[in-house]
Amino acid sequence: MNIAVPIRTLSYASRVWLLILGFSLLRFLLASMMELGNDESYYWLYSKQLQWNYFDHPPLVAIGIRIFTFNLLLEEQELFVRLSSIVSCALASWFVYKAVTQISSQRAGWFAVILYNISFYTSLVAGVLVMPDSPQLLWWTFSMWMLARIWTNDRDWKSWLLLGLGSGLCIMSKVHGIFIWTGIGMFAVFSGRKWLRLPQFYAAALLAILIASPLLFWNIHYDFITWRFHSERVDIAHAVQQKDGFWTELLGQILLNNPINFVLMTMAVYASWTQRGATHPVIKLYHYIGVPMAAVFLFISVFRDIWPHWSGPAYTTLIPVTAIWLAARSRQAFPTSLRIGTLLFVLFTISWPLIVEFYPGTFGSKERFQQGKGDVSLDRYGWEEAGQRFEAFYLAEQRSGKMPPGTPVVCSSWWGAHFEYYFCNPAGIPVIGLGRIADLHQYSWLNATRLRQTNLRQAYCIVASIEYAEKEHRLSDYYNKVELAETIPVYRNGQLAQLFYVYRLSGWKQVPFEEPAPGKTSRYASVPASCGPVAIAKTRKMLK
Repeated sequence: MNIAVPIRTLSYASRVWLLILGFSLLRFLLASMMELGNDESYYWLYSKQLQWNYFDHPPLVAIGIRIFTFNLLLEEQELFVRLSSIVSCALASWFVYKAVTQISSQRAGWFAVILYNISFYTSLVAGVLVMPDSPQLLWWTFSMWMLARIWTNDRDWKSWLLLGLGSGLCIMSKVHGIFIWTGIGMFAVFSGRKWLRLPQFYAAALLAILIASPLLFWNIHYDFITWRFHSERVDIAHAVQQKDGFWTELLGQILLNNPINFVLMTMAVYASWTQRGATHPVIKLYHYIGVPMAAVFLFISVFRDIWPHWSGPAYTTLIPVTAIWLAARSRQAFPTSLRIGTLLFVLFTISWPLIVEFYPGTFGSKERFQQGKGDVSLDRYGWEEAGQRFEAFYLAEQRSGKMPPGTPVVCSSWWGAHFEYYFCNPAGIPVIGLGRIADLHQYSWLNATRLRQTNLRQAYCIVASIEYAEKEHRLSDYYNKVELAETIPVYRNGQLAQLFYVYRLSGWKQVPFEEPAPGKTSRYASVPASCGPVAIAKTRKMLK
C-alpha cells in the first residue's frame, strides 16, 4: 500500500511546515559544515561579556548565542553558535505566512514563505550566519504579523501591545528596527489618521521605547559612542560623492535578495502604485515601511560605502506585497518564476560550500604577505586547522622557556575575535586589544577585565595574509623587540591558500590605552606591563 501523500493533496499550512522543515535541515547542514567568518566570531565575542549594548550593535545576538550554546558550554561548535539564527529563520518564515494569510489567502501565504526562504539575505545571511540581522528579522516579521492583525481589529489591545513588544525587541536586535515605527508613523499621518486617536497606538509606541531604552541609557553613559561611530560611517555632510556607490549598492541589493525576488517585488510594488495589484490597506502600510528604508540606503550609498544587507529588512517587508500580487496573477501552486528563483538559490547554496572547501589554493592575491587577499572564501577556511597548529607551537614555546606560561595574544582590531575563537579560546590563551576604540570595538570593554589577570611584558601577535595591513605590523609602537616566530601555511586542495604570521613580542613600552569611560568617549592611561589588581586600581585612579 502506498502511504505517500502527494504534495498537491496537502493543505497549504502543511506545505509551509514541510518547506520550513526542509530549508531548516539545509541550514543545519551548512551551519555545521562551514567555519565562522570574522563577523560571526566577533558577535560570538559579544557573548563572552553580556551587556545592555555593545559598541556596534544591541545585545540580542549575544543573548541568542548564550542560550543556544547552553551558556557557552558548546561554544566551540559552530552549529550551536549559529543555532539561534536557524531557529529564528524558521519562526520568521511562519510569521510571514501568518501575516499574509491574515489579510489574504493561504496560497498567497505559501508564496510568501517560498519568497522568504529563497532570498539569500533572509535564508542564508540571517538564516545561517550568526548576525544581528537574525533576531532582527525574527521580531521584524513578528511585527509585520501584528500589523496585519491590528488592521482586522484596530482596537485589539493584545495585538497592539504585541506590536510594541516585537518592534522593541527588533530595535534591541539592530537599530534598523526603528524603520518599523518610521513607516507606521508616516502611514498614520498620511493614510490612517484614525490610529492617531487610538490609545492603543501610543501604548504600543511607549512599550517599544521602554524595551529599547537600555540602548539610549548605555549610549548616554558612554557619550553616545555607538551612534557617533555609525554616524561617521554615513556622515553625508562630510562625505565625498561616489560615482559607483549607488550602482554597487543597487546591484548588491538585487543579488542579495535573489534577482528573481527583486524583479517580482519591483513588479508588485509598481502594480500596487498604479492600482493594478493588491491594494489592501496593510499593503500600503508595508510600502511605508519597506520602500523608504530601501531608498534611504540607496541615497546614502551615493556618499558612503555601505553593505547591501543593511537594507535587507526593507525587502522582507515587501515579501507579503509580492506574494499577494503573485497569487492574484498566477493560478499555479508553484509558479515558474518561483521555480527559477528556487533553482538559483539551490545552485548557489550547493556551490558556495564546495568552493570554500575544494577550490585549489586561492583566487585571490599570490603575493607572499598578501597570500589569498581578496578571496572571500578564505574567511571561512583553514582557521581551525591553523589554530591547532598555533596551539602546538604555543605549548612548545612554553616548554622551551622562550615565553612564560599565560603569555597573551594581542590584536589591534576587532578582527582579533577570529583568532580568539580558533587560535586562543580552545587553548585558554588570553587576548588583549591594543589600539584605538574605533579599531578595537568590543575589545576596549573586555580589556578592563582581562588586564587584571594578564602580563603584557611579552606577547604574541598573529596576522593573516588575507588581512595583511601596515597597522597590524606597527608592533614596535608597543614593544621594543618584534620578531617573526612562526609562519603557518594553509593549503586547500593541495595548493597554498593563505598564511598566518606569528610574531613574538617583548619589551612592553607601557604605551597609553584608549579606554571607554563614562561621560567621555575615551581616556588615556599608561598600563603597566604586569597588570594585577593593584596596577589596575592605580590605572582606574588615574582615569578619574
